[in-house]
Amino acid sequence: MRLAKGFPEMDKVPSFEQVLDAQNISTQLQVQHWLKYELFTPQFWLLISILIIPWILWWRMVDKRRFLEIIIYGLLISTVVTVLDEVGCQLNWWDYRYDIEPLFPRLIPMNFSMLPVGYMLVYQNFTKWKSFVTANIVLAAVMAFIGEPLFAMTGIYVLLEWKIIYSFPIYIILALVFKVAVNSIMKVQQRYRIS
Repeated sequence: MRLAKGFPEMDKVPSFEQVLDAQNISTQLQVQHWLKYELFTPQFWLLISILIIPWILWWRMVDKRRFLEIIIYGLLISTVVTVLDEVGCQLNWWDYRYDIEPLFPRLIPMNFSMLPVGYMLVYQNFTKWKSFVTANIVLAAVMAFIGEPLFAMTGIYVLLEWKIIYSFPIYIILALVFKVAVNSIMKVQQRYRIS
């Protein structure tokens, strides 16, 4: 892991208390930065709209007969993208200069709204494997090659060690893995519903 500029190499491993002190200082700095530089900026309002609008659209478009199946798919996606986002930020592969709040890990509007809603709409509307894979390749291309660069241009997303091309296959793999998982869950449910 890369140390920040001006941060001396540590000769010894810090104690638990030293780590807690560093975390407290980091939290205080994050809150101060958020209050002075992020709150109520155009990027802040953009992120608020990205948090809310996709769910409004999703609610109007979701197939209510398949609601449970679709929401399980979206929750699995949301959980894993949040974990991956946290790992990437902790390893200084990327970070975010703006967010809607200063404390919760990473970019809430993307992890809890834009990405899961996009994935859920594809999952709902492309039920056959061939069309599902094709639609997810298109979705992955849009997210990686249009969405990520736009977030970088607005100053929200800062690429450090990461390259956008790395995101493309990850977006596709997530869709495929969780389609298999949810299909398996639904088969189990059907088997026990019939019994």
